[in-house]
Amino acid sequence: MKKKMQHLFSSFGNSDQTNFKKTFTYLETVGKILPHSKICFDLLEKLNYQTTDSESDSLITVLHKIQFTSNTNSYFYFYFPLVSHILHYKPQYEKEILKHLIGPNFANGTSAVEEMIEIIHGAMKYKLNENQYYLSKESQDWITSELPKLEKEVQREIDICWKELDD
Repeated sequence: MKKKMQHLFSSFGNSDQTNFKKTFTYLETVGKILPHSKICFDLLEKLNYQTTDSESDSLITVLHKIQFTSNTNSYFYFYFPLVSHILHYKPQYEKEILKHLIGPNFANGTSAVEEMIEIIHGAMKYKLNENQYYLSKESQDWITSELPKLEKEVQREIDICWKELDD
């Protein structure tokens, strides 16, 4: 019975709660300074394929309210696990949150789609070499399987960055 329950739970996502907590524990820590970070952790912990639109909308709203401020690299590495994990389960939110990955890399001088995707993929490898729990399994799956398919969406975000520079 226990194995059946584990299998059922794994089919809904976040199957390995220990690894999930190791990946996203920083949100709880940062939550002492940025309260929305802790709320984001709580909502993210419940995220799976069956999460309702209302619950997902709440997660995205809280994600935007975190307002993590730092240099471009720290900003990217803060949001990288979050955005990729969310987009694994809820790809329809890419228009709202993909900017958290594209914007900081654009600010660092990357403006070509292929290079942007390569940098994000390279960042995954780099961070996982430092810490095997930096990204959830779901994040890794999204980066390797789905991100390469989003060339038009990445270009859209790069175009938005260029437009913001012109304004």
